[in-house]
Amino acid sequence: MASHLSIACLQTQPMPDFDSAIGEALGLARRAVADGAALLCLPEYCGGLATEDGAVRPPSAPEASHPVLAALRSFAAEAGVWMQIGSIAVDAPDGRIINRGFLVDSDGGLRSRYDKIHMFDIQLSETEVYRESAFVDAGAEAVTEDTPWGRIGHTICYDLRFPHLYRDLAKAGAEILTVPAAFTRKTGQAH
Repeated sequence: MASHLSIACLQTQPMPDFDSAIGEALGLARRAVADGAALLCLPEYCGGLATEDGAVRPPSAPEASHPVLAALRSFAAEAGVWMQIGSIAVDAPDGRIINRGFLVDSDGGLRSRYDKIHMFDIQLSETEVYRESAFVDAGAEAVTEDTPWGRIGHTICYDLRFPHLYRDLAKAGAEILTVPAAFTRKTGQAH
């Protein structure tokens, strides 16, 4: 296991489409690699994020043909770096999406996938209701993966509120925990 790790958090902005998301992520990735980063971490919905009628509606595609995943895997192989893709929207069989994160190795190989488990379903008042589960299919499994620097445990955003998930990851040997998030300003400040 390597004793030194240089990590870069690529703080991308929510982009409305795949092409602009790829352009921004790769620009930041090139700078991070030039500065010596060996593990690049991207946020939740780094493959694009838009809203429709007040609801989050990220652009999605099947995993096998997802342009953002393909571009990031190609970059990882070209640059010889690992990438923790916070999440991208992947088409689910039932018409919803899956909020899926990936760990990509320095050969561009997919080492692991994680589907966000905990949906942000909350009723704040009679008129303010959020139901992420209406458009996102929840995952069911905690995921860890070995890297040259230790075992990584995946989580995404609202998972942060559920300590049993982190206990499960620690029991599975996770030494590094990732929590990519696209919190709004209000929820981000609260967390």
